[in-house]
Amino acid sequence: METVVTRFLSERGIPYKLKRHSLPAYNCEDAARERGVRVSQIVKCMVGMDIEGGLHVMLIPGDRVLKLKKVRSVAGGIKIDLVGREALAEDFDVVVGAISPTQFFGNADFYIDHSVFLEDDVDISSGDLTAGVELNALHLEALLGAMRCDIVSASGAPDHQRGHARRQVVGAYA
Repeated sequence: METVVTRFLSERGIPYKLKRHSLPAYNCEDAARERGVRVSQIVKCMVGMDIEGGLHVMLIPGDRVLKLKKVRSVAGGIKIDLVGREALAEDFDVVVGAISPTQFFGNADFYIDHSVFLEDDVDISSGDLTAGVELNALHLEALLGAMRCDIVSASGAPDHQRGHARRQVVGAYA
């Protein structure tokens, strides 16, 4: 199976593994189940637009929650809003539920949350609802020229990591 994403990766010499699904995956949980990985290994690709029409692509683990206020701060204080499902499909010719960051290469600023790197290998969409692509998180960052930053909600972290973060802060001030 070849997709626009696998072709893009192959042309740039990026090693990847195609993971076909028995069922279409419309969300991170479905994708993780179909690919046999943890939800934290699935990278959500969220697309935003600023008031001047500039695109901003945010990459976060599938088990985290994006904080647009943090993205706005990292982007220099500009207002960024998420692009709606209909506009994504109509204006950018992507399949909602199967959006890959590579589909916006050269047309967007990329932001990747630090927590993506808690996993060595991550899964992005292949651009098709019936397959994903596994690649090294560092290769993804370098390929996209993504800015590594903190753009997720602390409350969106898995429980064991929230508690650990609190213990670190308390310990730092003890």
